[in-house]
Amino acid sequence: MGKRHLAENFVLPTVLFAALGGMTWAVRGSSGYGAAAGCLFAGVTWGAAWWFIARDPGSTQSRRYASGWIIFALAVGIGLSGNRGWMQWPAFFDGHLQTNYSKGEFVPISRAYGFLWLFIAGVPWAGIGACLLTWCASGPPLRVKGWILRLACAFGGALLARLLIDNFPQIFHPLYSSLSAQYTDLQANPNLRRLINDDTAAITHLGFYLGCLGFEVLRRDWKNVTLISTVGLLNGLGWAALQNWSWAKRIWPEAHFNFWRCWESSGGISIGIAYGIAYYLVNRRMTEPERARHGPHVGNECPNLERLGAYLGLLLGLGLSIKSGLKGWANIYLGNENYWNGVLWKIIGPLLIIGTIILMARIRLRPLPRDFQGDAFPHAYRLIWLVLITQNVLAQLVTGPLTVWNERVFNIYYIFLFIISGVIVHRFRSLRLRQHGGLKK
Repeated sequence: MGKRHLAENFVLPTVLFAALGGMTWAVRGSSGYGAAAGCLFAGVTWGAAWWFIARDPGSTQSRRYASGWIIFALAVGIGLSGNRGWMQWPAFFDGHLQTNYSKGEFVPISRAYGFLWLFIAGVPWAGIGACLLTWCASGPPLRVKGWILRLACAFGGALLARLLIDNFPQIFHPLYSSLSAQYTDLQANPNLRRLINDDTAAITHLGFYLGCLGFEVLRRDWKNVTLISTVGLLNGLGWAALQNWSWAKRIWPEAHFNFWRCWESSGGISIGIAYGIAYYLVNRRMTEPERARHGPHVGNECPNLERLGAYLGLLLGLGLSIKSGLKGWANIYLGNENYWNGVLWKIIGPLLIIGTIILMARIRLRPLPRDFQGDAFPHAYRLIWLVLITQNVLAQLVTGPLTVWNERVFNIYYIFLFIISGVIVHRFRSLRLRQHGGLKK
């Protein structure tokens, strides 16, 4: 019983999130993706996986974090956290602060700055998704004033962080005091301009993260505190330890391989492990005292709103991922990425708008009763496979051409991760069948 409990609540979720992270975060940096679009690709996949393994096939849920809104929350949270760069920090591990890369100009800097800034970057990059995930938790509902305070803490933290770095740059930007002349002349030192932008975005996102965490501390919601802090701290430490794989070229100096994509993949594995450990710490089945605090029908407060969150997250997350994937495929095999981006927006943009309207109309015209006692998501197993298959097909499309062996290796790697993910998803399906005495397919 103990081993099965550990497998269901810790081992399988962690391996699943890590496998999905290994694929999605590597694709995040591939053709057609990058920045927010690439992180959205990863976020909707993790969100769908968390939701599927956490939910019970009925009206009442046994785990606190099982809402359909989790799909939307992780897609948006991780997507928005990716709207910033990080290309200026890896050089710190080589002892270089680049000032003008095109001219080969840099100044010496301690490698410690590399560890520091990868930690600062990694905490909110994974942690903002966790912040929004806590907003989906079952529990004593927040009233309007509570939500206003929650949002004020989040965005107030971001605003405060931005004000601090803008007004006290010498505290935040590496070697700012000793390089004041170079920081002043950004035209002659373009890498410093990029560094300022990356530092500012990272600190602003960290402020949002800390604002969310601070609100949960004030509220004394210790499970939310544990979830947010675990994901952020573990990924910050993981990213710092990985060092952008800057050590690979020293270990294999003659190798001609895509070590940057190896870093992307391992960075996603780090995020996945962080979410897996957090899942174990906060999302095991609730005890009777916990259920009493959350009410008799956890997860059944508003089934129509939950359906909207789940399907909207899938529609937007998968729709935008498909657009990016097709753009990446066109860029690899046809060229002229900007042209195809415009063409795809003209097709997929209206389809997403129409799909959203149809979704909202369907839920409004065919609502479930507020006290609905059945399963609001009878086809959950099909939905998770829709996500897995769609995202893995897109991964194959943007990994090529197959004639390049470096790309072919990642094609095989993604298939291996897909098999792992599929086996674990099927295992959870089998567990649900056993626990609930048979389900509709």
